[in-house]
Formats: sequence, structure tokens, C-alpha cells
Amino acid sequence: MERIVVVGAGHMGSVIVRGLLDGLPGVEVVIVEPSAERRASPDGRAEVAAAYDPRPGDLLVLAIPPQAFESFADGLSPKACADTTVVSIMAGVRLETLASALGTDAVLRAMPNLASRVGQSMTVLCPGGQVRPDGVERAERALSVIGRVLVVRDESLLDAATALVGSGPALVAYLAQSFMGFARGSGFAAADALVLTSQVLRGTADLLTEPGVTPESLYRQASTPHGTTAEGIATLREHRVGESVRAALEATTERARELAG
Repeated sequence: MERIVVVGAGHMGSVIVRGLLDGLPGVEVVIVEPSAERRASPDGRAEVAAAYDPRPGDLLVLAIPPQAFESFADGLSPKACADTTVVSIMAGVRLETLASALGTDAVLRAMPNLASRVGQSMTVLCPGGQVRPDGVERAERALSVIGRVLVVRDESLLDAATALVGSGPALVAYLAQSFMGFARGSGFAAADALVLTSQVLRGTADLLTEPGVTPESLYRQASTPHGTTAEGIATLREHRVGESVRAALEATTERARELAG
């Protein structure tokens, strides 16, 4: 039986474990969590351990904070991960660092996001150059339980992915707050303002997945000359909202590069 070991029972680790248990019922799932307070198995369906006991062929998912990685790697015996495929969701820890510390070239980096909690993550997955195709397929299959997965081969793209994918939900939520504030100020109740805003965002996202639809084509389609939408778009341009959003993403990308050293 295929075995997937998730190290770290924090928010993201727990979400991945639940997704694996529900989405891949034929897989043996193991949780490794040093903290006794967080060491628990959802519905008792997964094995729980305080430390990682490697087995040949494991898919090892590292869902720990970057600052905990050195301690984890130091606790392993030499060549413990030689026959292990490792997927790291630690922000900023480079493929070279993972391979060197764990003694395996079968390393991949992944950047999921908060929407994994509802099975709608957009995860960017980057394999090292030595990862076999079946290793990439296994990692992609495991992460697909929390949403969509995009495989890229250029590790430098993960800094931009940290901005767009990792921080994206928070940036969108910040903009959504303005939508809700307008609704509240116009007289809608708080609960109704949330329904209006969330459904507008959800519907727009669905429209953007239609064949041939782009953001520009969508807002142009909705804008009749001298109409209400055209006036709103003109105001956004006047206040350079698009440039501000790009600047926020560029700043987030640069911060990701700084943290990665």
C-alpha cells in the first residue's frame, strides 16, 4: 500500500491529512507531530507518531515552519530519505537546501493557499531536476486532494507564486472588505453584504474559467458606453487601482526572495 507521511499537524498539515483520508482512501496516511497537544488523528483514521520512521517508497510531505526544518533534518539518520520522495510546503526553503539536508534528489516544493480549507487551493508545484516523472505524478495526485495543482519547472517562479497564490486570498479579501463596506454603507445588513460580495467573487471566478474569457474581455462585455460599469472602471483607472495591486504583488514577491535568502 502506498504510504504518505505528513510532518506537521498545524493548519496546512491537518487540511492535507483530511484531504488525503477523504480523497485517497486506498493510501496509508501517517501524521508526524512532535507536539503532544497537536498530535491527533482525524476520526482515528490515520496513524500518529511523534517522530518520522522512514520506509522505502514513502511520499513525505513537510508541512512544518521553515525554522523547524533544520531540527527535523538533524533528527534523521544518514541516508534515511534516500528512497523517499519529499514534498515541501515550507516557504523559502530552496530545492538545493532540501536535497542537501535530506540526502535525496527526489525533492519538490509546493505553494498551496488558504482555500485548501474548502478544497479550492491553487497549488504551484515545482520538482527538482532529478525527480522522476512518477514522483511528480505522486506529488501532484496527493496535493490535488486540496484543490488544483499547476506544475512548473522553474524554481524562481515560486517567489511570484508566493505572492499570487500564497498571499492572493488575503489580498482579494482586503478588496472584498471594500465591497462589503460599500454594501453596509448602502443599508444592507452585514450578513447580506457578505452574501452579495462572496457570490460576486465566486461567480466572477467561474466566468473566468469559460473558454476564451479573459479579465479584460469580461469587464468590457459588462461595460456599455457611458453606463454604470464603465463609470466604475474609469474611476478605478483614475485611482490607479490596477497599478496598486501589481505593486502589492511585486512587493510580496520581493519579500519572498528576501526570506529565502
